[in-house]
Amino acid sequence: MKKAKTVQQHVWPEIGAKKMERLRKNYQFQKVYRQGRSLSTAKTVLYYRKNREKYNRLGIVVSKKVGKSVVRHRLKRLYREAMRSLQGRIKRTGYDLVIIARKGAGNLTYQDAVRDLQRLMLRGKLSS
Repeated sequence: MKKAKTVQQHVWPEIGAKKMERLRKNYQFQKVYRQGRSLSTAKTVLYYRKNREKYNRLGIVVSKKVGKSVVRHRLKRLYREAMRSLQGRIKRTGYDLVIIARKGAGNLTYQDAVRDLQRLMLRGKLSS
């Protein structure tokens, strides 16, 4: 007899919010670039666009100009964690978000990443 599959709900226990979905395909990123709006700081660019879902989706782009693979993956982890920590403050849902690390972002700290994203979200009226 086959066992019934159970669907797990990914929940961050400290904030009780659902896990943010990710943008994965090139056409998803292109749609945000073409139809979305952008905001920027010295080291971070945020593109955002309304989607038809009830949740936000996140894509992170770190170019080879920023650094070698260790640096790029570290930045992706930093931005992902920063977004996770800010997820409770995001008041709008149903957006595709693309974060782009600029050339000087190689030595970014976690606090800098959170501060940049928080500033961009406030300017775009996505968070409170």
